[in-house]
Amino acid sequence: MSSPQTLVIHNGRVLTLGDSPRVIENGAVSIDRSTGRIIAVDESAKILEAHKDAELIDAEGKVVMPGFICSHTHFYSVFSRGFALPEAPAKTFLEVLQRLWWRLDKALNMEDTYMSAMACTIQAVKCGTTTLIDHHAAPNAIPGSLDEIAKATTGAGIRACLCYEVTDRNSLEEAEAGVSENIRFIQRCVKEQNPLLAASFGLHASFTVGDKTMESICRRLRREVPPEQFGIHIHVAEGLYDQDQCQDRCHKTVVSRLNELGLLGPRTICAHCVYVTPEDEDTLKQTDTIIAHNPSSNMNNAVGFANVKRMLDKGILVGMGTDGMSQDMISEFKTGYCGHKLEARDPSVMGWELGQLLFANNAKIAERFFGFPIGHLTPGAAGDVVILDYDPPTPITPGNWPWHFMFGVSACDVNSTIVGGKVLMRNHVLNLPQPQFDEKAVMKRARECSVGVWERF
Repeated sequence: MSSPQTLVIHNGRVLTLGDSPRVIENGAVSIDRSTGRIIAVDESAKILEAHKDAELIDAEGKVVMPGFICSHTHFYSVFSRGFALPEAPAKTFLEVLQRLWWRLDKALNMEDTYMSAMACTIQAVKCGTTTLIDHHAAPNAIPGSLDEIAKATTGAGIRACLCYEVTDRNSLEEAEAGVSENIRFIQRCVKEQNPLLAASFGLHASFTVGDKTMESICRRLRREVPPEQFGIHIHVAEGLYDQDQCQDRCHKTVVSRLNELGLLGPRTICAHCVYVTPEDEDTLKQTDTIIAHNPSSNMNNAVGFANVKRMLDKGILVGMGTDGMSQDMISEFKTGYCGHKLEARDPSVMGWELGQLLFANNAKIAERFFGFPIGHLTPGAAGDVVILDYDPPTPITPGNWPWHFMFGVSACDVNSTIVGGKVLMRNHVLNLPQPQFDEKAVMKRARECSVGVWERF
């Protein structure tokens, strides 16, 4: 028996977010499952009257809000959990890359790529993260790797924007394979027009991509990728070494190098930007380039924080990612909230602004890649909704919700996760396709794969 075409979530405390955020007590959201878009958001009585044949979810007074969005992650990093380096701990960010990540990604095969995406997809659903922008690396399993990730994300029913991390630090041949994988997958997404799937063109970082590779990338992008898909996803000035190396080799900053190559723009994500200069920020603003801020990763790698407040004041679109630390955006928000105050030694900074990164700005970023409204509960937007087991002891208003998230909400409160009107988790029970998304089976196989990864490492 097929489900009704319309899904109605009613009897909730609806937090719409968006340009004109509202809190609707005893509110409801109706979603057209055939399009995956929201039909209406209003008081429960009005929505129920208009959709008498809909499938109903009684939110029982819980908070109903848009699904979370992650603007920068790495699914493959899941295999680093619990792994102990066989030598002394890294002391610098470059050593972290050399001793851990550049060895881990070489150890991945195609099944590892798939299983890492499966494991992270399940975590995302449980955390209420419905859209993720991933940045993949697996030098010994490049061709077809983005299809394996897409098989996991679309199969589960979440939205994902994917790319492969091109670098020539190992060889020019590997770099060309990465270029081809990105372009092939972009062309696939253009052809299929799957609302759950988008693509970008991935680069690792300026200091691991030489001039010859950059020239090849620019040439092929302009020749083989539609103009509306043009843009890159790259780590920028995450550590000081990136800037220093670019100054020594190219006599310019990383942002200047990318700008002169014509690689900045509205569909380019520059992750981190911890060590960009004020002049770099001006360039990022002028080109309408995106910055993805990753507080927990920056703290873990001890690289410091980007000057997010100054970037926002300049009008730069800054979103929030996790850099693969998890898929839990509530935890990421809390880390950034406290971290920025500690960094500035000022308890007044970066409260409301971090909320803007997490919701308003991440929504704008997702919309640039998927081509339709995402991240707010308004008619015509994606029907991506989470229900939270949060009964606030004080009123939630359009002006105070970030502090409810900071001091009252955690990922454990995610009761239900819905994407495009499809219920992926209800009352904390996963509702993903079986048997391939059986959580116990996925985690068991991931553990088995991790043994091989660690041995090859």
